[in-house]
Amino acid sequence: MKAATYILFTFLFFIGSGLLMAQTYSTSSSALGGTDLQNKVAQLDLLTSQIAANRNTSANNAIYIQQVGNYNTSVVNTQSNKSAVNLFQRGNNNEIILDITAANIEESVLQIGVNNSFIDLSRGNVVHSAAVIQRGKDQNLIWYGTNSISDKLLISMQGRNQTVFIRNIKR
Repeated sequence: MKAATYILFTFLFFIGSGLLMAQTYSTSSSALGGTDLQNKVAQLDLLTSQIAANRNTSANNAIYIQQVGNYNTSVVNTQSNKSAVNLFQRGNNNEIILDITAANIEESVLQIGVNNSFIDLSRGNVVHSAAVIQRGKDQNLIWYGTNSISDKLLISMQGRNQTVFIRNIKR
């Protein structure tokens, strides 16, 4: 009888503790999400500190690609003595293709939206410096060649269904 009481008491104890644990579960969907928000902020801080640390320890040639979304593609081919290429894609189906040859390359590309495309094919300039911002949907930019007019070029595209062709030909 003592063994049966012991088994029954143990069984009830485990069932009761399971119920107690189940009662502490919260499906709160508050606007701030307290702990959830703090965890995400901590993760973001960690990620940015890692990126900053990597940038400080890099050599003369560096390419940084950050992609958030689905089916984003980046193809980068550079030939240079010194380069700093920063690519950021947020959205879906964004595409960046860079094929650049220059002694010094500084390029930043920001794509926010859906179905944006940027192609930069530049050959044989001393300095290649550009900043491209595409915000919206179905933005297309094709840049071929370099000359003194396109040095330190800043291109900002906003809206929908825009296409820009830039052809720089040395004569």
